[in-house]
Amino acid sequence: MTIHPTHWDETVDVVVLGTGGAALSAALSAAEEGANVLVLEKTAQIGGSTAFSGGVPWIPNNPYMKEAGFEDSAEAASTFIKRLALNRADEKMIDVFVEQAPKVIEFLRDHTPVKFKTPAGYPEYYAHMPEGLKKGTRSLDPLPFDLNEIGEWGDVLRQNPIFPPLTLEEGGAVGGIDFEVVANRMEHNIVTMGRALIASLLKGCLDRGVKVQTHIAGKELIADDEGTIIGLVAETENGEKKYFKANKGVVLASGGFEWNKQLVKSFLKAEISTPVTPPGNEGDALLMSMKAGAALDNMSEAWWYPAMVDPTFEYEDHVMAQLGGGREGPNSIIVNKYGKRFVHEATTYNDMPRAMFEYDPVSVEFPNKGPVWMIFDQQLKDSKLIITMSPGDPTPEWVDQAPTIRELAEKIGVDADGLEAEVAKWNGFCEQKEDTDFHRGTIQFEGLTTGGGSPENNLGKIEKGPFYAVPVYLSALGTNGGPRINEHGQVLTYSNEAIKGLYAAGNASANPLGPIYPSAGGTIGPALTFGFLAGKHAATH
Repeated sequence: MTIHPTHWDETVDVVVLGTGGAALSAALSAAEEGANVLVLEKTAQIGGSTAFSGGVPWIPNNPYMKEAGFEDSAEAASTFIKRLALNRADEKMIDVFVEQAPKVIEFLRDHTPVKFKTPAGYPEYYAHMPEGLKKGTRSLDPLPFDLNEIGEWGDVLRQNPIFPPLTLEEGGAVGGIDFEVVANRMEHNIVTMGRALIASLLKGCLDRGVKVQTHIAGKELIADDEGTIIGLVAETENGEKKYFKANKGVVLASGGFEWNKQLVKSFLKAEISTPVTPPGNEGDALLMSMKAGAALDNMSEAWWYPAMVDPTFEYEDHVMAQLGGGREGPNSIIVNKYGKRFVHEATTYNDMPRAMFEYDPVSVEFPNKGPVWMIFDQQLKDSKLIITMSPGDPTPEWVDQAPTIRELAEKIGVDADGLEAEVAKWNGFCEQKEDTDFHRGTIQFEGLTTGGGSPENNLGKIEKGPFYAVPVYLSALGTNGGPRINEHGQVLTYSNEAIKGLYAAGNASANPLGPIYPSAGGTIGPALTFGFLAGKHAATH
């Protein structure tokens, strides 16, 4: 912050760090206002966590859902978000999001290649709640995009190796693969989900003259004598320093800090296993904003995920944590080291791991600290995809199995008496068609695309050997704490004053909606919205 460069390598109006949804939304809106925009990407690939994801933004009262005949209102959406936030979010920011998000989507639809569809048969995660949306969804499915439209940039667009080129509605993230469609799209370079969102946003940026550089990481902000941010120091992959002047502002949108073990240990409620994101999110923006005097918020939270791991499956030299599967189905339970269930196993992926933070003041421990174990029988193995193990596949070496529940417990180091008793109790719940401990078979998410949970579909005995166990780890889709921002995306100090020239959005900022994940796209909706607002404000002030 005390740097006084003797020269600038490049001078522009707005510098944006990152190439995910928040970053490209900011770059696009700034360029739309006439600003000269430079985007810097730390890694060799563009798209960040957004390209790696389903690419679905959650946008209340959006124009696509109206056209599909689904009713919504700002009042209903605001009430719903505030209910989930449990007084842990700034209600003013919630209202700003509800008001501005549909306007951003409308602009993207009318003025850029970014197009969506309301996915059929994919309801809201909390449709079972009184405040939840009962018909339709606020989530938006990116339309397939021709990667040839962005030329050589398509070669460096990040790709999730798990997702096929299908939309959410087509089963891209939930199964039911049409291999003929997949083959055709691969042949013609057509992408979907997160890759489609990033590619179409990038096309909108390139059409407006935005410049993008990869292999260069932002390292430190530069302020003038009055404290206004006027540029930054960046570093190339070979360690060369570059000085970029930003006449109008710097937008921090380079992701969270889930890959920085020290920051995770310092801020999060618990250490996480390998994140369900691509490597590179190491808190660069957080460290820069802290040095600039930013107020921090939501720092103990993340977009939690109960991940599973096939230790033979790697991505960029790391074992890749995966979305797993089977925990919502019958014939399975999740237990702690005592062999006890501790949560409704099939609640949303952001909610279920919260039970892993429970503290026992008598034994003075966290009894549900991961890894915990998904216990299942042959019936589930024969019917569900579990990580990378398809029905009918031979059991891989990394899956523990045994002919009896007791032997399985001893093999994985779980209390055998406890597990035997818990399986017997579960089987009793299945007979009476009611889980009186945790209410399996009652919520929308455990039967998301099949009408919601039911005892018939979600309760099933664990009785057919051999019996299996796979560990479930506390992981995350990213962190969602960081510098606090206002309605323009400006970074605030602890005295609630805006730091002139400094903006943040996406996982590089404190989530404006607090710790909640309202439904599919709960990360990307606010990221697109506040990225867009940040870019616009930077360009016009």
